[in-house]
Amino acid sequence: MNLAYLSTVSALAGTVIGGVTTFATSWLTHTAQVKSARLAAERARREELYGRYAEELALLYSFALGEEGLSYSKLVTITGLRGRIILLATPAVIESAERAVNLIIDLYQGPRLTREEVRQRIENKSLNAIGEFARCCREELIALRLV
Repeated sequence: MNLAYLSTVSALAGTVIGGVTTFATSWLTHTAQVKSARLAAERARREELYGRYAEELALLYSFALGEEGLSYSKLVTITGLRGRIILLATPAVIESAERAVNLIIDLYQGPRLTREEVRQRIENKSLNAIGEFARCCREELIALRLV
């Protein structure tokens, strides 16, 4: 009689262990998929935000080189995007975004540049704030991919 109970308990224990293992595997797989989807969505959101910010920087840069005086109405979009970057980005990206806007404002307020000075600014990597912003964003997005 004890052998019959032992056989029944062993079968039930095997069923329970199999069920728990299946549940744990499914739960872990689902958790990993949700995390991966969340990271991909966050990365896409940041890519879109950083891209819009870089495009707006380039537009303002061209205005700053070709126009007299600062048009505050043109700073509205970049200010809104900068606020979103402050909410989402790492300190390095925030700092490079701030430097880029400050460079553009300095261009607006400074003396008109000659064509040669414009070329030198574009070629001088230390003055390429838009490129620095893009580099910082790329590093952050690569880090998000690896997490």
